[in-house]
Amino acid sequence: MKSNEGIQGYISTKIYQYELQTALYMLEPWEKALFNTIMLSIVCLSVMTLYQYTPVVLNRLMP
Repeated sequence: MKSNEGIQGYISTKIYQYELQTALYMLEPWEKALFNTIMLSIVCLSVMTLYQYTPVVLNRLMP
């Protein structure tokens, strides 16, 4: 059981650090949800773009 408490403590500490660094701690819950949704969308779209266009760019660079 000790490792489970350690994992939960680690995750809650990381969530707390994320909220502090992005100043989410002072927002209302709906504002936090909106911000996190927008950020997740941006990250997902960036990853999809990298996945889709990296082979095209590498093929143009390699003769």
